[in-house]
Amino acid sequence: MKPWILPYFCAVLALLAVGLPLKTRLDAPRFGSPAIVPAGKAFEVSFATSLPFVPWRTAAAALERQWGLRLEQGGRRILSHRQTGNQHWITLADPTPVAGALRLPLDGLEHWSEGAVPDRMVLVHVADFPSTGKEAMLERFVDEMAILKPHAILASGDLAYDSSAKWYAFLVSQFRRLEALGIPVIACPGNHERGGWARYLNTFGINTTHRVNLGPFAILSLDSAHGRDRLTPSQFQWFRGQLDDLEGRVPLIQLHHPVFPPGPAIHGDGEKSGGPLFGYREGLVKLCLDRQVPIVLTGHWHQDAVFDAAGRFRDDTPDFPGTKFVVTTALGDALRRVTRWPLRYHGYRILITEKGRLVRYTQDLPGQPSPTPIASTPSGTWLQGGRP
Repeated sequence: MKPWILPYFCAVLALLAVGLPLKTRLDAPRFGSPAIVPAGKAFEVSFATSLPFVPWRTAAAALERQWGLRLEQGGRRILSHRQTGNQHWITLADPTPVAGALRLPLDGLEHWSEGAVPDRMVLVHVADFPSTGKEAMLERFVDEMAILKPHAILASGDLAYDSSAKWYAFLVSQFRRLEALGIPVIACPGNHERGGWARYLNTFGINTTHRVNLGPFAILSLDSAHGRDRLTPSQFQWFRGQLDDLEGRVPLIQLHHPVFPPGPAIHGDGEKSGGPLFGYREGLVKLCLDRQVPIVLTGHWHQDAVFDAAGRFRDDTPDFPGTKFVVTTALGDALRRVTRWPLRYHGYRILITEKGRLVRYTQDLPGQPSPTPIASTPSGTWLQGGRP
């Protein structure tokens, strides 16, 4: 026997032991930064397999089993395929060639022509997800979204307090439920994602700072947890560049950490609940004012709060001029009391816009004035037939 045969044979066995059963990694489109392409144009799905040189039909079947992403469905057809080792690129034809339309290329997502982008749009903001042992809370949230039917969900970090493969598989399954309903999830990371950073990047992609153009909006997602409570110089430069190139769109901003500290509105141990943004706070606020950003969405405190551009806590009215710097309560993690705002509950925030203008971002609550300042929507509201 030739001396090279045995090590070659052992290498093949090791490769099979690691790569079987066949697994895939979906590289694009990714959670957190959904791709948007003109309708009638082809778009590309890229993915990798755990074994090299797998026939692409076998690889596509593994992709469907693992991710529920069917490449040929509803008139969609595969135009071309290319492969290098374990990496596959498949180009798909759009089955609905509507001139000038925007499209999110995943099963079930809505098609809009430029003249048919809805005047009234509903967005939902969430942060600080439930974790292991509270899976039912996330399932109920998806059930609520099936009733509300927002145009997109903005998820501002701390999606995964548990970095295990089991939790991420469950999280992915719920996000796939949303995408099957035509509701894309646009995400940015929080500080807790750092505990399983490699798994987060494998699931959501390496671009933790990104832009998604959605109808009249440019949704800018930032990563404030890179240095914990800070933006990086390159990220701030990217942010400024995006605001310089909005192409007529209205910018909506999300990041994990609140921009301002609780200030005079602090209650008890609020500061220890986690810091506000430190690095580049002044620069970010100035840009938001100069470019007329209507709202900056954050989480991290596990309690609702709203500030104006001067850092004043606004529990008097939601209708003040300038940028709203908003904190949304936890979707499922432990609740806190950070400010003097007395209400605490798990929930999410509904944003209502008309022709690109923010018209509402708080929820009227029983026994509270209308419009209720600060309040997000308590979990279960829509399951009980509520309205924003």
